Parts: sequence; C-alpha cells; structure tokens
Amino acid sequence: MIVELDKLRKIPCKHWLMRFKENKLNIHEAFKEHGTQYDWLYKYSDYDLISWQIENDCFNWGDDSDSVAEHCPDKLDSKKYNWNKYSGYVAKHCPEHLDKEKYNWEEDSWKVAVYCPDKLDHKLYNWDRDSYEVARYCSYLLDPNKFNWEKCSGAVAEYCPKHFDPELYNWERNSADVVYYCPEHFNAALYNWEKASWALAKCCSDLLDPKLFNWEKDSAEVVEYCPHLLYLKPETL
Repeated sequence: MIVELDKLRKIPCKHWLMRFKENKLNIHEAFKEHGTQYDWLYKYSDYDLISWQIENDCFNWGDDSDSVAEHCPDKLDSKKYNWNKYSGYVAKHCPEHLDKEKYNWEEDSWKVAVYCPDKLDHKLYNWDRDSYEVARYCSYLLDPNKFNWEKCSGAVAEYCPKHFDPELYNWERNSADVVYYCPEHFNAALYNWEKASWALAKCCSDLLDPKLFNWEKDSAEVVEYCPHLLYLKPETL
C-alpha cells in the first residue's frame, strides 16, 4: 500500500519523513522494516492498512492483533486473533467479538469487569486476582462464594456495602475501611482494634469502646480528632 504525504493530516516526524520518496511511501514495507505505527496512521490518515494486509494475507496476527481490535474490529478473525496476548483489547474496543472460550481470563478478566460486564462469565472469571474490579465496576455481578474476600474485602466496603458479609469480610486487614465507608456494618466483636483503632478516633468516635481501643498505639489520634474522649484513657498509660 502506497501512502502519499499530502494525504496525511499530520506530517510525520523526521525519522519517518526521510523515508518518503517523491512524497510517497510503501507503508506496508516500511512497517515491516522499521516497526508498526498503526495508532499514528489511523489517527492522522484515512488509509486502512490493516484491512489491506488482512485481505492480502500479510497481516501479523501474532504481534499486531491489538490493532485490529482497536482500529478495524469488523476484520477481527477469532481463529487468528492472538487471544493470549491481546484479549483485553477486545474487551475494551469491540466486546461484541469477545470469544469466551478463547479469551485470556487468567490475565485480562478485570478488563471484562471494567469495559463489558455483560460478557463476564462467573465460571471463567479470575476471582482470585480481579475481584476488586467486580466490586467497583459491576457489583451486581458479585458472587460472594467466588469473591476474594481475603484480598479485596475493602473494595466491598468502599464500593458496594450492600454485599457486605461480616462472616466473610477480612476484618484483620480491612477493618478501617468499614469505619471509613460503611460504619453501619461496624461490629465491635470482629473489628481489629489492635491495628485499626485510629480509624475509629478519626471517623467514628461515637463507636469508640475505651475498653477495646488501642490506647498505647493510637492515643495521638484521639488527641487530634476527638480530644473530648481523652478522659477515657486508662491512667496506667
């Protein structure tokens, strides 16, 4: 395919400009030799190089599948597409072409939750690594039995407290998030007073239990945020 300089909407950088001869360049050969610049070409011209390469059976699906998804998804061939490396581009740019059986759920599950939650497959989704994105972007799909409560409990407290489960929630790690985002779910018996007493002093001093509060570690927060409760501090400290 020959590209004419005066048909580009922006003059390329000197590195590429010097390759034009009589204001013309075989862009297919140039990309093969010097590296692809599909994003630039599609942004600043009307040349459809990808379609031309596909039609002429010389497109590099292994390295450049992402460019098909982004710039000409109507040419996407599910059998040739590099799903292992570029699944996420399909989720973002052309979810209508997402093949659940070929999609790389191990690496790119989160992009489905973010860009096309209607394509989310509960059985294939990588809940261990990408539960956070479900809580934040499509909480209506949250499966409490698959959700990674150990690592992502805080996301439930922050983005979808309606799914809060005190028995599954990671109180050891994310007690402070309950105080910050959904104090209605506060549970004094489960709360991590040793590590997160400070959050109560800062955000919900009305819930502070002087017998459980970690005065030795977090007295400074009481002084700063709720000094009226200092009288509750044990005299032995």
